[in-house]
Amino acid sequence: MSNNKKLETFFNATKNQDYDNAYLIACNIEDDILKGHLITLVNLLTEKTPKTDNSVSTEPSENKELNFVKFLISAYQNNYAIKQDNLQAFKNFSSALKIAESLENEVLAKAALIGTLDLFAAEIFIGSSQFEPFLERLIELRNDTTDDFLILLYQLIFLTKADDDILEVDAQYYSYYGKLDSIFLRLKKTHPLYPKYYFEKGIYHKIEKDYGKAEDFFLKADSIASKNKYFNVLRGKVAWQLSSIHMENNQIEKAKRYLKIFKNSSHTLRDLFYSTRLESLIFQKEGIYDSAYFYLRKSVDVEYQLGYKNNTLESSILKVQNQTDKLKLDKLELDAQNKKIKIWTLALGLALLFGSVIGVLTYKNTKRKQLLAEQGKILEEQKVATLLKDQELATIDAMIEGQEKERQRIAHDLHDDLGGLMANVKLHFNSLQEKSISNKQELYNKTNELLEEAYQKIRAIAHEKNSGVIAKQGLLRAVNQMAEKISQSNRIGVTVQDFGLDNRLENSLEINLFRIIQELITNIIKHAKATMANIHLTNHGDVLNILVEDNGIGFDPKTIKKGKDGMGLKSIDKRISHLEGTFHIESEPGKGSTIIIDIPI
Repeated sequence: MSNNKKLETFFNATKNQDYDNAYLIACNIEDDILKGHLITLVNLLTEKTPKTDNSVSTEPSENKELNFVKFLISAYQNNYAIKQDNLQAFKNFSSALKIAESLENEVLAKAALIGTLDLFAAEIFIGSSQFEPFLERLIELRNDTTDDFLILLYQLIFLTKADDDILEVDAQYYSYYGKLDSIFLRLKKTHPLYPKYYFEKGIYHKIEKDYGKAEDFFLKADSIASKNKYFNVLRGKVAWQLSSIHMENNQIEKAKRYLKIFKNSSHTLRDLFYSTRLESLIFQKEGIYDSAYFYLRKSVDVEYQLGYKNNTLESSILKVQNQTDKLKLDKLELDAQNKKIKIWTLALGLALLFGSVIGVLTYKNTKRKQLLAEQGKILEEQKVATLLKDQELATIDAMIEGQEKERQRIAHDLHDDLGGLMANVKLHFNSLQEKSISNKQELYNKTNELLEEAYQKIRAIAHEKNSGVIAKQGLLRAVNQMAEKISQSNRIGVTVQDFGLDNRLENSLEINLFRIIQELITNIIKHAKATMANIHLTNHGDVLNILVEDNGIGFDPKTIKKGKDGMGLKSIDKRISHLEGTFHIESEPGKGSTIIIDIPI
């Protein structure tokens, strides 16, 4: 593998916070100078504390990739210093980004963008939108699930920091939060980013003042982070949040204990601001007002050093940009003056040329108008003839399309509706054959009821009157009834969980969704050998999320054969595509299956 490919693999590993793998990749780089700098960078990312004897010169060399790494190292050293030089960090990240763009290397560009956005995300208060161009560029470059999560994470962070009170967040925050679970269902449970996922879940419940759930998610984040030696900083943040929660619940001793843990893991001036401000609030809750005032005064001193409300980083960036814009403006004014001189000279020459040309053009224009008038009459006659022919063809097409749709409707009704019901009947018959079943008479009666229902469905299809339980009762009730009937077979238990389905959906959409869920459960009965299946229906505002999972034998999604006749997974895929939704399969042999569907509503 070439050094360039290894470099991309290295930054993909750091993006996923797989630092052990990143270190091994760095050690295998053939260029000794580049290798040394990459090892310095990965140590910096893991320890988040710059070493004074490890300063890196950003003097340019012929090796652009090396220059890129140098600027990243320097940027992170400025960011992780006890008193951060955020403006210099920003400049170095920007220089790294320019190099990556000149190399047309998207992996390197994402590494520089992530560093820049981390710099903005660490600010105590976000007062403007300086981060937006960098976030938009990262959105343009995203190509995997990790990118999706990082983008969503930044959006959540920036929205909660738009005001200095975390309990007063932008309404758009809830829209972004609703996408968090569906993204993480696509990641492995062992992914290093899972502690950050649970941390954000804790922040959400803290905003909602559900401190019990918030504490559970923060503890879960800490439990997973404790198994990774590189997550000490995150564990410190968790400790601060737990201290804040216990302070809100008047559990002062617990609040002090967790604050002490945060202090032991902190080293920057910004950490000192957070710890002293929270300590002041704890003493205020406790009624010890002299100590509360002391720590409040101390936090205000740190606040002035950081330029908290003045947004030192963003103000500095604006100042640099204004100076650059002024230089550009001066140059534009000079260019404009030179252009004026050129335009006047050119105008005199063109005036003489146009005088001679106008006479010729006037004569030709008169002749052209006469010709166009004659052609217009011919075109109007052709339009009338074409319109009549199009109307005739449209009528024929509509008749053919209607016949074809009717055939497809009957075929899908027989397969999706009756097929699932007959699979359930078969399941009941198989249960009747088992000698150990004690309630055979009851199971026989239920089987008989299912056969009667199948007869009625066939009769309804024959008379073209079948609109199903969907039209009368709604999607959720229909799914619950289906799950109840299947569970009565004693062979497989089906549970249904819903959230936010308070209102009915459009009838044809409900019918389509019911058919999709019915086909998925039928597949589980036929092929999965499962004993349990779960159906989750969640309404995230303008998106309905459907998750169907089982504990069966699973399969490899890459090797599965979709039916050629349009039924099975291929039929489901077509239905979802028609509804402009997304369809994702997660399964491994021996580990069950999970189907994730997002449908816009």
